[in-house]
Order: sequence, then C-alpha cells, then structure tokens
Amino acid sequence: MKRLLRILAGVVVGLGVLAGGTWVLSRTIGLHSTLYQGKSIYYWSGQLASRDAAASNTAAVVLYGRIIPHLTNEMFSDTNDSKLRLAVIDQLNELPGIHVNYAGAGSRRIQAVNELGMFGLSATSAAPALLDVLKGKDEVLYEAAARALIKVRVEPEAAVPALIGCMVDEKGHGRPDVVEALGEYGPRAKAAVPALVKLLKDRSSKEIMRVAPEALKRIDPDAGAASREAPPEPQAHADLKRVDANPGATGGTTASPK
Repeated sequence: MKRLLRILAGVVVGLGVLAGGTWVLSRTIGLHSTLYQGKSIYYWSGQLASRDAAASNTAAVVLYGRIIPHLTNEMFSDTNDSKLRLAVIDQLNELPGIHVNYAGAGSRRIQAVNELGMFGLSATSAAPALLDVLKGKDEVLYEAAARALIKVRVEPEAAVPALIGCMVDEKGHGRPDVVEALGEYGPRAKAAVPALVKLLKDRSSKEIMRVAPEALKRIDPDAGAASREAPPEPQAHADLKRVDANPGATGGTTASPK
C-alpha cells in the first residue's frame, strides 16, 4: 500500500513538474516586447512629450542612442524564423490552456517600422533608413515605410521618387498606403500624376479604388477632374468597330449595286 502511495505521489509530482515546465516554456519562447533601460517603447514615447525637461531629455537620449538604432537594425536584419522554435510553438498551442504569442519575421520588421513612425518628427534621423526600405526589395515593408515617412515628415524631394518607385506591385496593382502617402504631399508630388491616372482603372481592391482618386485630387485637382470627366467612346464609332470585327453580324449579305 505504501509503495502504491509513493508511486502515485511520484506521478503527481512528475505531472506537476511537467505542467510547470510547459508553462515556463510557453512564457519564454513566445514574443516579448523589447525594453530600453527597463522601460517599454511606449513609456519613452510618452516621456518625450513630458513637460518635465529632465524626463524629456532623458527620453531623447534613449530614443537616439538606443531605440532608433535598434529598430533600424530590426528592419533590415530580422529576417529569419527558427524552424525548431516554430514547431515547438505549434505543439504548445495545441495544449489546453496554453497560448504562445508569436509573430513571424515579416511581422516583426513591419512592427519595427511602425514603431519608428510612432515617434513622428522625433525620428527624423531614421528617414534615410526608411527611404532605403522603399528603394530596396523587401516589399512587405513598403506600405509601413510609406506611412512612417509621412509621420516623420520626410521632404518630398527625397520621399516622392521613392514612393513612386514602389507604388505598384509586380501585378500592376497599386499599393494603397503608398498611394495615400503620395496624396499627403499634395502638389509637391505632381510627378506621380501619370501613374495615378493609370491607377484609376485599378479594381484590385476597394481600398485602392478609394485612395487613388483621392490622392490624385489632392495632388492635381485638374488632372483628377479631367480623368473623371473623360468622354465615353462615341457609340457610332464603337458600333463600327464591332461590325469590323464581326462582318457577319449584319446578316452575312451585302446588297449588290444596281
């Protein structure tokens, strides 16, 4: 009897250790927010706007010395996901009561860009890196970088060409956030007008159908109005083309001259 009790006690202890180990693993293997001097990025963002000069200055030192360099590095270098880690997370998430928060490398890079944009004008030193993103081949970041450029307020001379260069994807479909960012520059983005006029025919998403005419209107109201008011093809001309394309459509007979 005592032996049975010892076995049962051992089983209970073993299960407890297993459950505890699983819980600890689920907390350590998931995604965690980066802390800067022990504080979150949102804490330092709030401190930048503080009326306390000492607090604001400290936040600026952390921003320029730690946060911007870290996020910039994340944008370009956080490209790999451990297959073993992903497999373990998948298995853990199948257990009852366990949920491991995790984001893939692409999502983490997008978050880094979004967090740079969150600092607005305070992150102007990140502008060259954001422009490099738009000129690079990491397409997953284009729209996030476009949004961040507007918040950081990069000058149009540098931003507009970079935005035009990634405004359309390989299928010829417009990227809504990039188009919207161009619209934010107003008449200073006039170089984008020809491409935006073409995008008025893009029906790939409701969002691009909304933002393309809006951006064109903000950049060049006359071009936007002209595009909306373009006359339809004359009906007689259209009918003639249809007849030319299908001579038999009139019944296949031609009256002989008398």
